Amino acid sequence: MTSTLDPSALPSAAGDPEETGRRLLKRRPNETLPLFFARIALPLLLVLLIAIFSAVRPETFATVDNLKTVLNLQAVLTILAIGLLLPLIVGELDLSVAANLGLGLILVTGLTSQQGMPATAAMVIAVAACTAVGFINGLLVSKVGINSFIVTIGMSTILTGLIGAYTLGNVFYENIPEELTQLGQGNLLGIPLPVVIAAAIGLIVWYLLSQTPAGRFLYAIGGSRDAARLSGIAVPQLTVAAFAGAGALAGIAGIVQAGILGSGSPTVGPPMLLPAYAAVFLGATAFLPGTFNVWGTIIAVITLQVGTTGLALIGAPFWIEPLFTGTALIAAVAATRFLRGEAT
Repeated sequence: MTSTLDPSALPSAAGDPEETGRRLLKRRPNETLPLFFARIALPLLLVLLIAIFSAVRPETFATVDNLKTVLNLQAVLTILAIGLLLPLIVGELDLSVAANLGLGLILVTGLTSQQGMPATAAMVIAVAACTAVGFINGLLVSKVGINSFIVTIGMSTILTGLIGAYTLGNVFYENIPEELTQLGQGNLLGIPLPVVIAAAIGLIVWYLLSQTPAGRFLYAIGGSRDAARLSGIAVPQLTVAAFAGAGALAGIAGIVQAGILGSGSPTVGPPMLLPAYAAVFLGATAFLPGTFNVWGTIIAVITLQVGTTGLALIGAPFWIEPLFTGTALIAAVAATRFLRGEAT
């Protein structure tokens, strides 16, 4: 799925690149009733699920503590999914983000517990290393011309090997600094810190994508790479930046996850890949149907967690969770494609 931007909106090669991006980002199909419902279908599903589970289990689901739990459980996935948006917006895949999260987690726990490094320095090194991984991905895709699927799945395998070599399969759980655990388990005005961090990252990335020329350029590249290049947009450099940004956010997600767990396991990262992709694709059905966007992604993450938490509270068997997640994704994408087809 790519953006809904229309390459025909692009001016000639002599046109202003910023104006090109602005036109592309604002160009939308004529609003119709079916398209309007497509925009709000996912938020309505979230409200419906909350209402149903609150009515069925008011004593356990409809509580402030449960709300905090729902948000806290998915804060890390939210950060990872927001990072994943960046390469997807420019029309590329990054299958290494989950392994990169694992790298950040292992580095921050290993450097502090095994090498005795201060927590702040370890966090900086972890984010820098993950950003470097994304930067290398971007160079191989945009400069060397290797398909992003091949590059990032290969990078994911390399990272898995490096993590195994560093940990030897062991879990780092001793001498984890308090600064790190406080980051994952602390509160700010009663709100879990991971939720605060995820919300702040969401606001920053939303602003960059929707309110700055660089964000409009990224959407322009996703709309038509060749046309964007003809308009004077620095396609290779911005593609590298998108991958590097995904790597940086994967590193931050890894640090937050390390703080939540209070340990570093070499197996934590990879299982998050498919949920992250489910969130961004499901999120692309909301607000701006067919377009990867921050708020849709956040709502998608919360919706999936509300569904799985509610099902667990009413005693549903364990196998219901993957069925719910997969069905919700397929149904939402199918419904949005149907509604957009009617709208056009």
